[in-house]
Amino acid sequence: MTENATGILIQKTEATLRSQSNIYNEGTKQKQLVFEEVNSAANLHTIVTAFKTGRARDIADEPKAGKAPCFVLGSGASLDDMLPQMKRWRGGIICSTSQALTLMYHGIEPTHIVCLDPFSLWDEIKGVDWSKTRTKLVLHPGIMPDLVEHWPNDMLLYIQNNGHPDSYYETTMKRQYTWRDGPTRSPTFHYYIRTSITIFACSPPMQMFVADLLGYGTIFLAGMNWSEYKGKRRSTEYTCEDGKWEAHPNPYTDDDDVVISNNGRKTRVIHLYYKKNLMSAWRLSHQTIYNTDEKGILTEVPYTSMHKVMQRQGRNYPMQSHAMIDRITERYLASVGAFVVITDKGVAFVETENPIADLPNFMQKIMGRYRCDKCNIEAITEEGKDYTGDACPKCKEGKMHRVIQVDIEKNMERVKRLLALLRARETAA
Repeated sequence: MTENATGILIQKTEATLRSQSNIYNEGTKQKQLVFEEVNSAANLHTIVTAFKTGRARDIADEPKAGKAPCFVLGSGASLDDMLPQMKRWRGGIICSTSQALTLMYHGIEPTHIVCLDPFSLWDEIKGVDWSKTRTKLVLHPGIMPDLVEHWPNDMLLYIQNNGHPDSYYETTMKRQYTWRDGPTRSPTFHYYIRTSITIFACSPPMQMFVADLLGYGTIFLAGMNWSEYKGKRRSTEYTCEDGKWEAHPNPYTDDDDVVISNNGRKTRVIHLYYKKNLMSAWRLSHQTIYNTDEKGILTEVPYTSMHKVMQRQGRNYPMQSHAMIDRITERYLASVGAFVVITDKGVAFVETENPIADLPNFMQKIMGRYRCDKCNIEAITEEGKDYTGDACPKCKEGKMHRVIQVDIEKNMERVKRLLALLRARETAA
């Protein structure tokens, strides 16, 4: 609950709440980047040695899964009901360090554990002998060194992509993890880690992208109800010490962070942020995904029961068209003030309460970036004039061209249709 200007208590809802990703992302960057810098330096010897011995490789070099179905797991409270049923599953299981030990408690061996948070620790998954499993660790060099040092199995590496080509990840980190030919003043440098994966500041989108890179097909989501469920806030977590398992329940408690979802469930601001990230990642990746959590907040994702998934072993589920995914995700994102801008280089996500005015300005701005086709110098202009084909101001020989092309009119027509649809829904409600 929150108060308005007159002091009246107002219930926060999914339809009215606006979580600004740039604030979350900047906070995450400020908190985590220094750790990633220090960790990537500390992990250098261990990871490079693993590359040389064949225990580590770029994730793109991993043999593909042949479009086999897989599960992507979250830590929602509904996972407690899902895991006993998943013992019969024969496909892929992609989890984070948060669910790894809990899976093993239930006798379920994950195929891949994905690390995104630089604070991923060995303590989160210690207590079982991972060397007796076929589980592989998917990580970037910036995670905690104790996890890298203790992990006994294969490691699949990636670099984080935050959309900035001059970021630490794309410059210093990549250069740290290289090898060069011979003792010469002009060596050829080779990247140990070539693959960059777009980050959305929470694990489920990363797990989805990892599934795609590993060659998995249909994705089934479990533990992503992201709401109060049977009196629990999160799933029960298990730890193991000297062969003894201990349960750590996560009971639900009301607090000021409670938000009512579109389908009337109690959720939290952070969970709606996770949902927005997952919907954005789905729009970007166009993967076929089904949700096995019937009583959660991800009602936009097509539902299938866990019983049916196990019965079919994930087979014979229809592929989802790009048009369907675009329709579902863009409608939801627009309803929470986030809009997709389509460019010739892919899509951009823009959060604004005034899309009619702000989106054209955003598109005009990104089209103000030019590059010379000969010397590659870049120039930025905010004048709105098109400099395509003009002589390069530096080398005088090359021609300038826009780095990104955007059809502003076509994008705005699509956005206006979305806004009209949302207004019609509000009127009907």
